[in-house]
Amino acid sequence: MPHTRTPRNALAALTITVAAVVAAPGIGSTQTAPPIDTTAMEIIPAIIGSAVTSAASPDAAHDELITTLTGLLMQPGVPNEVRDGAERIVSFISVAEPTAPGGPPLPTDGPPISQFLYPTIGFDCIGPGQSSIATALAVSGPAAIPVPGPRKREAAFVFTALGTGGATDHKPHDALAVSWFNIDTGRSGTAQLDNSAGINPQGPATYTAIERTGSGRVLATIHGSVTLQGPNGPITCGFAPTVGFVHVE
Repeated sequence: MPHTRTPRNALAALTITVAAVVAAPGIGSTQTAPPIDTTAMEIIPAIIGSAVTSAASPDAAHDELITTLTGLLMQPGVPNEVRDGAERIVSFISVAEPTAPGGPPLPTDGPPISQFLYPTIGFDCIGPGQSSIATALAVSGPAAIPVPGPRKREAAFVFTALGTGGATDHKPHDALAVSWFNIDTGRSGTAQLDNSAGINPQGPATYTAIERTGSGRVLATIHGSVTLQGPNGPITCGFAPTVGFVHVE
């Protein structure tokens, strides 16, 4: 269940196992992925965690995030992926409305959806030497998807591991989880994702969680391990963190 922490502890989970990665272009989910530099994209979640855990209030966390990320953008040699993520977060937290890019084009009557900043990778999640590229998104309530659908002041999180078999009910010790922080209220929480919504039962494995974040701008990370249906039996594998944001009504 969601709960309220002090801003100093609000994103402690974001600073644990911070090693977010970007999928290499042109690598299919059923191919063996080459070695990936996991150091570049760990910068952004580390900055988020540092700002929130050291700030005395949500306003202080907001100001520190803008200052630190803006300073990062002024440094020479910043990787393109880091620069893009920093620019999008600065835009997101600088305005009250979700005008920053971050989601695919949507019908005008569709639910507010925000794609996470970058895909992540799970090594050996399809089979030995076969890695899965995973994507995540957030849906602001009220919405009908994913089942049972987030209500007003709630957000749903959806994580899909491409190229895999269906999700199982088994929960590894470090089960896939979402950690979130509402930068407007200081409210935060952590919840495990599961396959209870029944999306893609035969694969690709899809996990969801619905959290009562309250209205406002919400930063989130999804990370942890899953157990999938493999060609020769269950496969347990871990995914590095990915970071996203959503404006919750």
